[in-house]
Amino acid sequence: MKNLFIIITFIFLNSFTIKSESNVLPDGHYSAILDDEFKKKELNDFEFLIQNGKFTIKIDDKFEALEMEWLDENSFVVKGYTEPKSPNEFEKKLLKDNRPTFNIVKNVDNEYYFTLGQESDKSPIISGKFIKSLNSK
Repeated sequence: MKNLFIIITFIFLNSFTIKSESNVLPDGHYSAILDDEFKKKELNDFEFLIQNGKFTIKIDDKFEALEMEWLDENSFVVKGYTEPKSPNEFEKKLLKDNRPTFNIVKNVDNEYYFTLGQESDKSPIISGKFIKSLNSK
């Protein structure tokens, strides 16, 4: 009887799933505001547009449309920004073990807090927040 109780309890407790909050960025215009520690390293804020799976970034008053790939509901890569557009064999091997991703860590209204690097890294490449323009879709 004790074993039956343990099995039923185990099944009951495992029947609950942990729902992770999706932080997929909706289409629209964004400003990336970097944390102060990265601004002190002379890294700059930037702007981008997400539309139909394309990540169009403004760099030095020029716009470049790049491919955006969501890896899960909180992480994405931008080919040509977070990794090479067409990686060679050596780069593919490096990316297999260490693929830097934008990781959305929390969302408050139209602000998406992020890190760039491995999700488990304590020291990201950069961090800050994406602020969605209120005039966007």
